[in-house]
Amino acid sequence: MADAPSRDQLRAHRKVFWMAWSRARAGASLNALEQRIVEVIAMHPEYQTLFADEERFLDGDRWSDDGVNPYLHLSLHLALEEQLATRQPPAVVDALQRLMASRGMDRHQALHALLEVLAETVHQAQQRGGEPDVLAYQRRLEALARG
Repeated sequence: MADAPSRDQLRAHRKVFWMAWSRARAGASLNALEQRIVEVIAMHPEYQTLFADEERFLDGDRWSDDGVNPYLHLSLHLALEEQLATRQPPAVVDALQRLMASRGMDRHQALHALLEVLAETVHQAQQRGGEPDVLAYQRRLEALARG
């Protein structure tokens, strides 16, 4: 199994979220990545209070009662938004559009369905100790889109 990231690595990644949200709240201009991060955080008002305490945000592991790690959830959302923006893998955009059109999901609901597939793919890669299987991920997205 692949090594887990160190506490310093986690803090560094979380700091990117912290800085983007802080810059947005201060009215500073944002680059494209920061804009996506802010959009993801804005979709989750239930997590926004976590940004009131920088150290808690940077060091916390599980904050919600349902056992969801908000940072991991936001990170998966960001990864998915990056995939949608770059259309990689190609099936991701089609899957999102089909979930919204054929199943009547709003964008956030459809994103959560896609996130489950992404999380499963990442988990399997971690179990194998390698990179995610992009072809298997694409097939899962296509199957989800078909229903």
